[in-house]
This record gives sequence, structure tokens and C-alpha cells, in this order.
Amino acid sequence: MKPQKRQNLTRNQIVFLCIIGLLFLALIPMAVLSLRTTSTNNTSTRTEVAVPKHGKLVLKQAQNYVDVMHISKQDLADQLSAKHYSKAAINYAISHVKTNYDKNALLKGKEYSDSQNMSKQGIYDQLISKGKFTVKQAQYAVDNLQVDYNQNALITAKNYQRDLGFSPAKIREVLISDKNEKFTPAEANYAIQHLND
Repeated sequence: MKPQKRQNLTRNQIVFLCIIGLLFLALIPMAVLSLRTTSTNNTSTRTEVAVPKHGKLVLKQAQNYVDVMHISKQDLADQLSAKHYSKAAINYAISHVKTNYDKNALLKGKEYSDSQNMSKQGIYDQLISKGKFTVKQAQYAVDNLQVDYNQNALITAKNYQRDLGFSPAKIREVLISDKNEKFTPAEANYAIQHLND
């Protein structure tokens, strides 16, 4: 009789352990899901940035600058710093402003071409030095500008002839100079050929 009791006891233990094991397996996914949810909630709470004092005001001004003046990120930071806003408010505005700096560079390059009749290289250099755009943004702009650089060279040449009385040879020299206008030789030749049209 004792051996039979021992065998029943072992079966009961096995059944009990199986039940515990199944319950444990059922609880693991629920526990993991609960941890993920808690972790996600904590992360989203941590990534929410408190709006600094004057942050929304500075953001509104920043949005106006990029929409109207088509400025670079660096120029935007400089413009806002000149207004003596706090660094926190400026950083908030720069990180939340909605703009495309490649597009801004393109629009600014078009402004340079339209107002100053610049060469492709001149526009590129101006975007970096004065506009404070990145090399990549400036390259995007000159690669996508729809500009007649021959016409820009001709207008610039006529201005040198009218305002300074330069000879065609001197005008050509200035047009292709790396220190001045930076037009290509072909663009300078076009301008000289049509100087008196």
C-alpha cells in the first residue's frame, strides 16, 4: 500500500507542477507587455520638452524669418541671438520651426541671381559666406537653379561698361576673375560678343 501512495503522490505533484507551469507561461506575455507599455510611457514623458519662457514667441518669429527671408539655420540662430532671447528659447524655436533649408538656399540663390546677376560660382560662394548655408545646401541650390548665366554675365558686363567705362578686354578679365565675378570663360565670351547689342 505504501508504494501505491507514493506513486499517487508523485502524479499529484506532476499535475500540480504542470498547472503551475502553464499559469507561469500564460503570465509571461502579459508581464512583458506591461513592462513595454510602462517603458513607452516613461520614454514619451522624458522626450516631451517643456516650452521655455518666450519659447512660443521666439518660434513665431523664427517661422516668420524662414518663411519671408528664406534664411539658413545658422543665420536664423544669429538673427534670434541678436534679439537677446535666452539660449533655451532660441534652441526651442530652431528645433521646432517648420522649414526646408535646401529650399531656402534655392530661393536665396534665386534672389542673388535676380538682384545681382551673379555667376553660378558667385551664388554658391555667397550662399555659404553671407547666407551661412552649408556646403550641401549651397550645392543643392546651384544644381537646381533655373538661371541663364550667359544673360547674367551680359548684364554684369554692360554695368561695367556703363558705370566704369571698362574696355571689353578688361570686362572679360573681371568677369572670369576668381576675385570678382567668377563667370566661366564661355559665359564671359558670350557677354563680350553681345556687349553692344
